Amino acid sequence: MKLNILSNKIGWFGKFSGYECLTEYFPKGVSLQTTRSKKQFFQKAFGKLIQKYRKWNGTSTSEIFAEFSFINKMSYRSMSHILYLEGHLHILPLIQKKKKKLVATIHLPISQWSEERLQKLTYLDNAILLYKEEKDEFGKYISPEKIHIIKHGIDIDFFKPGDPTLVKKNKVLFVGHFLRDFEMFMKVYYLILDSDFGKTLEYHFIIPVAFRKIPELAPIVNSKTVFFHGGLSDEELLEFYQTSYLLLMPMIDSGANTAIVQAIATGLPIITTDIGGIRSYGGGEVFEVIKRNDFEAMTALFTKYYNDSDFRNSVALKQRNFALKQLDWNSIAKQHFTVYKTIVGEV
Repeated sequence: MKLNILSNKIGWFGKFSGYECLTEYFPKGVSLQTTRSKKQFFQKAFGKLIQKYRKWNGTSTSEIFAEFSFINKMSYRSMSHILYLEGHLHILPLIQKKKKKLVATIHLPISQWSEERLQKLTYLDNAILLYKEEKDEFGKYISPEKIHIIKHGIDIDFFKPGDPTLVKKNKVLFVGHFLRDFEMFMKVYYLILDSDFGKTLEYHFIIPVAFRKIPELAPIVNSKTVFFHGGLSDEELLEFYQTSYLLLMPMIDSGANTAIVQAIATGLPIITTDIGGIRSYGGGEVFEVIKRNDFEAMTALFTKYYNDSDFRNSVALKQRNFALKQLDWNSIAKQHFTVYKTIVGEV
């Protein structure tokens, strides 16, 4: 099979993070062409011309060049895949005219889509959705039988549990900023602070510097027990997952969440909200989830983990087993190939 991939690279993701890791697990012998934007003069100049002509003002000029390169490659590739659809919706009408085999992956929950953007999905014949909970909602714009549910994968050999003796019971982790419920976090934080052990805890936030101006966190940014981290290497990020006691990260909404997937694989017990695609990744079955805004219940669950290390460790083991069985990139890549073959008529 000759594959044509349009990929993105999230600036703060390392080598082992992100959906774009998928292509590293394709079978040997597959003819693969991957297109990514490059900030070179010619590409930006060409993209600028197209940007003015098409009036695509919300897209970077280097991305536009990559998109047109991807579209041109469709003519001599048997199957094409847009890994991150949300940033490339504007090219779907152009692709549909070519009548080529295409699939694109949806990442964001439907709450983050405007009706105008959702209407562009009608130009898409096949989609991969990274969680099952909102298939019916997206099915109003794409034929439900053409929506394929495949989970987000993880490198289980890199993201794995560390030495259990190095786990610090007072170390609480929070990763990322997008769709995180900082208001609910703060309510839980203050309730925990009033507990017997609350003042002994350290809170570590891994948030890129550019996204740290979060009003809800303003009261604690100068606390001696609150730390912010960014620009971490893969190994430094892994160490935080392996040495923390809990991931306390309530969400406003969620599709497939990178931090959740990484915590699952490293066996770091997750405390989050029952929302979006969380149940596709073991929420409610592998680890307990809490109704949004029920900060008292979330505090009670935190206390349960803190007071019962055996319970905490049993959840850690269940999460790791879930990752081994359902999130291994090798298995996820095979599922993608099954979809590709279905679309090109080889199944």
